[in-house]
Amino acid sequence: MALTVGMAGLSENAHAQVSRATVRGLVSAPSGVAIGGLAVTATNVATGARYRTITREDGRYALVGLAPGQYDVSVAGADGKPIKTERITLAVGESAALDLAPAASATPSGEGADAAAVQLNRVTVEGASARQGVKDSQLGTSVSQRMIEALPQSTRNFLSAADLAPGVAFSSDASGLSRVQSGAQDFDHLNVFIDGVGQKNNILRGGVSGQSDTRGNPFPQSAIAEYKVLTQNYKAEFDQVSSAAITAVTKSGTNEFHGEVYGDRTGTNWRSLNSLEKERESQGVSRPASEKYEYGGSVGGPIVQDRLHFFVAYDAKRIEDSRQIAGQNFEKLPNAGIVPELLARRGNQVDPFHEDLFFGKLDAQLNEEQKLTLSARLRRETDRIAEDRNLSLPGNDKQRRNDETRVDLTHEWSRGDWLSEARLGYEDYEWNPQSTSMSPLVRYKVSTAEPQVLTNAQDVILDGGSPDAQRRQQRGAYLSEELTFTGFDGHVIKGGVKLKDMRYDLSGTANRVDAVEVLIDNVTGLPYWDGSNCLGTTVASDGTSSDQCRIRRATDGSGASFKNKQWGLYLQDDWSVTRKLELNLGLRWDYEDNMLNNQYATPADRVAALFAADGTRYGLTPPAGQTYAQSLAKGGIDVSQYISDGRSRKAFKNAFAPRVGFSYDVRGDRETVVFGGYGRSYDRTMANHALDELQKNQATGGEIWLIRNDLKMPYADQFSIGLRQALGKSWNGEIALSRVEAKNQFVWFSGNRDANGGFAQQSALDPLWGGPNGFGQLVLGDSVGRTRTDSVFAKLDKPYTASSGWTATIAYTYSDAKTTNLQWSNDTFDWTYGRAGRGWNPSTLVDRHRVVGAFMTDKLLPWGMTFSAKATYASGFPRRMTNCLGGTPQCFLVEGDSPSFRQVDISLGKAFKFGVHQLGIRLDVLNVFGADNYAGFDDWIGNTPAAGQPANRLGGDNLNLDKPNTARGDNRALRVVMNYKF
Repeated sequence: MALTVGMAGLSENAHAQVSRATVRGLVSAPSGVAIGGLAVTATNVATGARYRTITREDGRYALVGLAPGQYDVSVAGADGKPIKTERITLAVGESAALDLAPAASATPSGEGADAAAVQLNRVTVEGASARQGVKDSQLGTSVSQRMIEALPQSTRNFLSAADLAPGVAFSSDASGLSRVQSGAQDFDHLNVFIDGVGQKNNILRGGVSGQSDTRGNPFPQSAIAEYKVLTQNYKAEFDQVSSAAITAVTKSGTNEFHGEVYGDRTGTNWRSLNSLEKERESQGVSRPASEKYEYGGSVGGPIVQDRLHFFVAYDAKRIEDSRQIAGQNFEKLPNAGIVPELLARRGNQVDPFHEDLFFGKLDAQLNEEQKLTLSARLRRETDRIAEDRNLSLPGNDKQRRNDETRVDLTHEWSRGDWLSEARLGYEDYEWNPQSTSMSPLVRYKVSTAEPQVLTNAQDVILDGGSPDAQRRQQRGAYLSEELTFTGFDGHVIKGGVKLKDMRYDLSGTANRVDAVEVLIDNVTGLPYWDGSNCLGTTVASDGTSSDQCRIRRATDGSGASFKNKQWGLYLQDDWSVTRKLELNLGLRWDYEDNMLNNQYATPADRVAALFAADGTRYGLTPPAGQTYAQSLAKGGIDVSQYISDGRSRKAFKNAFAPRVGFSYDVRGDRETVVFGGYGRSYDRTMANHALDELQKNQATGGEIWLIRNDLKMPYADQFSIGLRQALGKSWNGEIALSRVEAKNQFVWFSGNRDANGGFAQQSALDPLWGGPNGFGQLVLGDSVGRTRTDSVFAKLDKPYTASSGWTATIAYTYSDAKTTNLQWSNDTFDWTYGRAGRGWNPSTLVDRHRVVGAFMTDKLLPWGMTFSAKATYASGFPRRMTNCLGGTPQCFLVEGDSPSFRQVDISLGKAFKFGVHQLGIRLDVLNVFGADNYAGFDDWIGNTPAAGQPANRLGGDNLNLDKPNTARGDNRALRVVMNYKF
């Protein structure tokens, strides 16, 4: 093992085995005598690519690093001619067993008989379509190209079938924003590996680069061959991930020319109104006409037969997305003051979006031992997006670009027991939202309580400009090498090291214009704001805040540019201890030398303010000479740990991640397999936090934002135990128990404390606003967030076979998901961290029960028609409801229930064939039963009603309690898809 690691150069993301397959087996005589010294060759049926090895003295062999696909596996005799050839189909990341034994009639006579005379005729394929990947400690689900292409979907996002894996949820909201999530960790902590290359977003949210607040798709679906979703216990090859790891393989050109052209359409005239849209229409706000088109194609084939192949793909997406702007809570306001003007300005708007995705690939077989692959990807997006889809008046939006370029070059070399895969690549991702108006952003709010204050107010509508004028870019190059060694009996040992040199350019400002939260008086209809200063009962001396108004002043743009080297080392041993027992033993270590701008120095004015004498605040006077820092210390905050002089921050060096798994084939027939394991996986913290700190600290007398010097990397500990069982000849079953404990999640929280280190009379749900004298609030960033998810995963599937012509799968997940974040959503803000009495809270990101089923057939219907369906049921997210019946200082949280999510999508298609040409047409009906599914509700229970006033079901004065305000997907919609293939 040490030799393997020592010879491994630089490895990025364990490329060879993250997306590749392995075939292992035994060549033996009927008597059980092993046959060594025979050449075993696997030849890719489509491309002619070859992989070779020699059987050891004990007859065992291993072929590693095979791209998924169909292979002819042959064994050659002493004269080099094939004795026997068998065909096997390998899936992404699969470990298959292919044992071959001679026919009795061909058994060589006498000791030392010529092995070339042996006729091999018995094949056992572990991981074939009937029992795919059964001996595996990982919890994973494969999604084939057939399922990707056949299942109905609202957009060509190949990840929309990821929720066929228990424990994973794919969601798309009414605006087209989509995400993949697993457990109580938010979507930042997943990673997608394309051909072994991690697509991690280093600077922004979304987990995957390009997936931060976008209506676009992450990769051209036309270029995806298949993928696998690993929910946990992945091996040591995987890095920068602590929830779901998705590994996909792209298509390659073959020895035959093949191509496809497609186009699909949907629009508002093909989509039913949901209940929210109907309500807005009843208020006189109609839904404008809009359309969505997706089109593109792909082509691939040989340049030199068996030697050089090409493949190119292009996907385009054009959306004219309509939205109704009606606002909310107007019924709580009089028709006076500013209210008539706001009502008159309500209306509708169409927000355009354009995306172009390109992918190209060249595969070359240089000789019997070497292969070379060059691939490139371009993504270009332009978007106009509202600040809030439901509340933003026309003009309260921004233009946004979302561009990405990636190039990867891979060299494979194999000889004997060794496989080397060297890779180098380059990536450049840029995110660039820009506001088009310089008017202040105004968030109008209403309060029905007395006194009317912001702490118990609700949104009405948004006006003015967007505050965004930002540019975020990550770019860099990587160099990698991975070595796999199969020379030890029963072991496949893989080791690698990586070096990735990243540069982050973060500039602009998220506060280009003043942003105002302002109450509208519920009697006069007038705002507590005169256009430049707050009005109200407790106006601050600078005119920027009161109980009824809060102004965040515009800040100038600024920039933070810094480099970050990412290193990683791993070693993985997949050890077949016996024919029944396999152990997967791995260890990885990761290191980043500058994850969050370690050279940053806290401005001197902020340091001076924190260590200056504290004054009377919230009615409390500190002892003479007590500094603000000493007041914080009484509350358990050592602010010196957050102040940096440019050398204080140290890179985290202890990211050691052991990963141990096992699988045991109870009877040795692949019918009953027990599996399980434990693994620790480290992720990373997005670099944008460093810009938040820098920008907030630039404004004179502004807020103070500080990141802890000894910040740790986030990680998750994953535990599982499960059973895979063959059910008859066609069905496979699986059940597993899982626990995932995630720690060191980054959160921002309020650092303000009163003179006694407490929270004065502030509600337990609200932070203490106001920092040291002359400055705004103190906000601290630290790795203190935690989540915990206990789950039961169950899966039942019937793989597709040509004889049956159909496939089906059903996945069930039970989750008990918790978070320490008082927002319950595991957001990057947990404002009240540090208050006594906090503990575990329900996670609003996870349904307790979730069932996803899929079915596809291309033979059971008449006239050669195809049919597919996907059905999803989820019990509903927990709701975080605020109860202030005892008055604002006594507010507390109540868990509420959401209605269940129910959606059934169906697809019916027909292909017309003319020789090698095929013309297809398909109709998708999404949400066929027209279920209204909601993502958000009015969760303000309210205060005690005034005498004689009505109350809601929980006794509060908010009569809109439980009213839905956002949709969790569209109502019934039609989508037509046409394609031509050759």
